[in-house]
Amino acid sequence: MRLPTLIPVVLFPLFLTGCGVNNGLPRDLRTHLADRGIAIRPIREQAPLSGRAGFVVVNPDPALAAKIVSTFGLETVPASDPRWFIATTRLGGSSPVTDLWGAWNRPAQFKLKNGAAFEFFFLAITAAGEMVLFAEYAYG
Repeated sequence: MRLPTLIPVVLFPLFLTGCGVNNGLPRDLRTHLADRGIAIRPIREQAPLSGRAGFVVVNPDPALAAKIVSTFGLETVPASDPRWFIATTRLGGSSPVTDLWGAWNRPAQFKLKNGAAFEFFFLAITAAGEMVLFAEYAYG
C-alpha cells in the first residue's frame, strides 16, 4: 500500500471519533454526572487509549465537590490509607493532593447506562487548586 493511500485509512477513524483519541472515560464520566444533575466543565482531560483509566480536571468549586461527594456517597480517604498512595500516584500530577474522597470495589453508584462500570472513582483537590475526577473502568 502506498503512503498517500494509507493516510486516509489512518485518519478516517480519527475523524469518526471527533479527533478525540482516548478510551472514552471522560465522556462516560461527564454523562454519568450529568444524568444525576451534576454539570462539569472540564479544563483538561486525559484517558490514554491504551488504558482503562482517565481523569477530568475542573475548576475548583467547593459546592460542586460537596454535591459529588454527597450524591455518590464518597468516603474521605486519609493520607494514611493505602488508597491515598494508589490514587495520588495514578493521577501523576505535578501538584500534591491535599484532599481525597473516593469509592472503590466497583461501587454500585458507578454502574454506567451502557453496562460498563468504574472499578473506582476518586475526587481529589490539589495544592494547585485543581479539582480532579479520576476513575478506572472495571474489567469484564
